[in-house]
Formats: sequence, structure tokens, C-alpha cells
Amino acid sequence: MWAYQWMRPKSATKVMIALVLTCILAALLSLHYLNYSLPVAKEEIKVETETKYIEALGYDYQPQPKDKQSWLPKLISYGKSSWSKSELDSFSDESRKILKTGEDLAPQTLDPDSDTLLILTPLKNSAKHLAKYFELIDKLKYPRHKISLAILVSDSTDNTLQQVVKAKKKYQERGPKEKRFGRFEIYRQDFFYTLPRNDRHLYKNQFDRRSLMARARNYLWTRALENEQWVLWIDGDLVEYAPSLVNDMIAFDKDVLVANCVVLKTYGTYKGKKIVYDLNSWQETPESMEMLKKLKEDDFLVEGDGTPFTTHRKHLNGFGKDDIIVPLDGVGGTFTLIKSHVHRSGVGFPAWLYEHQVETEGFAKLAKAHGFGVFGLPNHHVRHESE
Repeated sequence: MWAYQWMRPKSATKVMIALVLTCILAALLSLHYLNYSLPVAKEEIKVETETKYIEALGYDYQPQPKDKQSWLPKLISYGKSSWSKSELDSFSDESRKILKTGEDLAPQTLDPDSDTLLILTPLKNSAKHLAKYFELIDKLKYPRHKISLAILVSDSTDNTLQQVVKAKKKYQERGPKEKRFGRFEIYRQDFFYTLPRNDRHLYKNQFDRRSLMARARNYLWTRALENEQWVLWIDGDLVEYAPSLVNDMIAFDKDVLVANCVVLKTYGTYKGKKIVYDLNSWQETPESMEMLKKLKEDDFLVEGDGTPFTTHRKHLNGFGKDDIIVPLDGVGGTFTLIKSHVHRSGVGFPAWLYEHQVETEGFAKLAKAHGFGVFGLPNHHVRHESE
């Protein structure tokens, strides 16, 4: 009865209010029904144009161009990757599934920067060599913006560190932009190891000295390596190498490749002649393999005079002019080019005996044990300071 009285025609205002309320209620019921009966548009998922990838604490890798190259196959559709069809056909179903998973997100993953180079140099009391060191790097025919430089200063009592800091300001702040490196980083790590320079090649000092050098190298590359594709170890006391040498070595596309380090003799039988300086680059021979079989587990091998072992190994000066590139079993570190994925795979410089070797020769042995190729260039010379 109350509803009838409230809806009587004499009250036009009440009628209008009732109609409005009725329409609103009907609309709400319709929307509720449609929400259950009609498909809901999927929320658009926004994918960032580039992702950041953190490989080690403190290193935030920046997005890179999508057209970069990588030593790893791209995650693209089956039949269109860097794998050949015959290789793909030989894969198991699970391997194909792995390749195909995430193929649409391939542009979002980070590969090593194409053709970028990280030069690594450990220094100790090297102030007198730094002018020539930077002069040679300035002459390199490699794009400057693709080169990064990282220097470790250890146990120095001269002004090596001061000069390196000065050089960084010159290149990265005051100099022209086209001469700036991608990065220029300076590290200091003292080991408090002292040894007269004239005694450094004595056999009795070699294990401690080389083990410490291994620790220094490991400190440097683990701190400095970011997203570069190549690593180049250069000694701080070289006085000559070709401006195109880096380009030539990269063109060989080897995992580990070392140039032949020579020295100009200023005295003795070979005065005025260039002879091999870095005897740490060598190839095993049938005679050396027999020698290895007779060693005790803790026997330590180094090359050169004054050692208790005759190794019978073939050094880079034992090859001919037609031997452009040769496989090696040991390398030195005066001018050594390494694909960065070798280091990233866990291959460093052993500070302990590994197959009777430490430091760079131990590195070569480890690299080969990991399946990487180790090679040398007998006729591509770098020259060491004369002693």
C-alpha cells in the first residue's frame, strides 16, 4: 500500500526518481551478467626493450645493441639459428626444446659486446716504462671506443700509481673524446713481496714469484672483466709491436693466442740480435712427454737456464717462417689474446701446481683441459725491453 501511495501520479517528482533508480539497477545487473558471460580482454604485458644482467656483485651490465654478435647461438626459431640443420637434426627433443624456449625474448638477453677489447696489465715499479706503454697503445689501429683498459698496481715503491692516475685524467677527462677509452680502471692490491730484479729468474725464486703473479692476474681479471668479448694481456715493459697486431690476432679467431716475444740482446754472443725472450710459450714434444712421465707429483717446471729439468719443449723460435700459427701447450703473458668466455668458464691462472706448472703455463694447461684451443704466432713479434 505504501508503495502504491508513493508512486501515485500526483507526485511527478517521485515517479521520475523511481524510473531513474530502476534504470540504474537494470544497468548494474546487465554489467554483472556481461562480466561472467563475455571474454575479458587480456591485460597487455609490457616487456622492457632491454634487460639488465648482473653476473657478479657490483657489476650492472648496461643494455647493448641488438645486432651484436656472440660466440653463443642466438635464441631464435628452430631452423634459423646459428646451428646447421644437420646439427639441429642430431639434437634430442629436450635439446630442441631448450633452444626454442624463450626464442621470442632473444633480443632481451645480453651477449658480449661485439669486438670489444679489454687490455689488462699488472704493474710493479713500472714508472719508467709507462710513457712507451701508452705510446704503443695510442698507435693501435683498433677503434678506441671499443678498447677498455684496466691496470693493477702492486708492491710499488716508485711513482707508478701516480703516473697511471695522471694518464687516466689525460685520456678520460682532458683529452679529445675520440681518444677516450670505453673504460679506464685502476686497481691497487699489494702482496708485500719483494725480490731484487736481477734475482727474479733464479729457479729457487720462481715458484713463489710466479704464484704471486698468478694471484695478481686473477685479482685483475675478476675485478675488471665486464661485457668485453676479448681480453688482451700486455706486459708493461714492451717497447715495440705492430699497430695492426691486435687486428691480426683477432682475425685468427682462436680461444687463446700468443705473439712471439723477443728481446734485442745488448751483450754476449747474440749482441745486436733479436732472440726469443718469453720461453713460457711452448709446444710439447715426444721427448718432453717422456720427461713428464718421470716427474714426481710436486716437481715444478720452468723454462730457461739454471733449472734442474731439461724439458725438451719446442719454443716459438723453433718454428719456421712458413709456420704462421701453431698449436701450443704453454703460453706466456707478454702479449696474449684470450676470448673472454675462456675466463668466464672458470679458467684462471693457477697459483698452485697444475700438471707441474703455475701462472700462464698453468693457465694454458687448464684451458686445454676445458676444451679450448691454445695457439701461438711464431712470426708475429713483440719486443721486450732489453736487459
